[in-house]
Amino acid sequence: MSVKPLYAAIALALSFPVMAQDEHGHDEKERTHKESAGVELSSKQLSMADITTRTLQTQVIEYPVYAPGEVVANDFNSYIVSPRIDSTVLKRFVSIGDHVEKGEPLATLFSATIAEAQSQYLVTLNEWQRVQSLGESTVGEKRFVEAKNAFTSAQAKLKAFGMSASDIKRLSKADYPVGEYQLTSEIGGIVVSDNFKQGQQVNAGKHLVEVLQEETLWVNARLPGSADLNVKFGDAVTVSVDNQRFAAKVIQEGHTIDHTTRTRTVRLAVNNEKDQLHPGLFADVYFSVKSDGSVLAVKDSALMRAPDGDWQIFIEHEPGKFEPKKVELVDEKGPWKVIRGVKEGTEYVDNGAFFVRSQIAKGGFDPHNH
Repeated sequence: MSVKPLYAAIALALSFPVMAQDEHGHDEKERTHKESAGVELSSKQLSMADITTRTLQTQVIEYPVYAPGEVVANDFNSYIVSPRIDSTVLKRFVSIGDHVEKGEPLATLFSATIAEAQSQYLVTLNEWQRVQSLGESTVGEKRFVEAKNAFTSAQAKLKAFGMSASDIKRLSKADYPVGEYQLTSEIGGIVVSDNFKQGQQVNAGKHLVEVLQEETLWVNARLPGSADLNVKFGDAVTVSVDNQRFAAKVIQEGHTIDHTTRTRTVRLAVNNEKDQLHPGLFADVYFSVKSDGSVLAVKDSALMRAPDGDWQIFIEHEPGKFEPKKVELVDEKGPWKVIRGVKEGTEYVDNGAFFVRSQIAKGGFDPHNH
């Protein structure tokens, strides 16, 4: 055989590309065609795979927006008890976890300042009682007014120092220990902190006990400063703590951005009548948001990747007969995916799309159902 005919044969062979084949001998072109084709499923398959369809239509969608949060005390239902003058702790009556009633003693303190004020009060009390017994007409208007004002001022000073009205009344009794007074709870609730010891010298304003009513707590949710979320007072929100969900509502929205975290705080109120929540717990917060207008959208479960990487949904032209339809993903709204490239009113697979895709792929790899 001459060289020229051999070269001609090689050239002719090269002019026709060889088709790639799979393990069953089916070429790549056939495989791609089958994967883009549809599939017909039996009623048994539809039931087994729990395949459901829905009519595609424009709608205002509602979706959750996540934000991390923390359970904190409700400042309107909490009270920090502190001495108002430098004092010494003589005795304590409560500890963390104790439930206390309004007016219940928390600790007994001593102060030289209050001892002086108590003595002054007793002097003015005696004078005021004496003047009252004599009568204004006897002692004169000036002395009567001065005695009354001195007594009122001394009584107000004791109240300002933290003495209760009942303890002030007991001062006139001979057995009352001068210089002592009690810190009492201003609200009923649970003791959540007790930062003091007996015998300790404490300055005015030091936080000794915090009492909290936990029936209603706050949750501070932190949204990214750039988040375009229209939050309004009273909006319903879902709070999740340790896999338990609680209904909450917006009570305050921050309008400043934290310089460190670059977030803004949205404050929520959550009912805690069953005492399941406590300050300090981390929370997952889900705001319920609606789209600005009607959109064409499907759920996550309906959207699949095509063999070439594009997005697709599966159209039902006839009962049980499905074929893929490529779409463009426009936006993501939580579990909703806003799409275009398909007409409104189209019947599509809402649940079970993964099974439909796998059956189409199976047909593509093995058209003879081997």
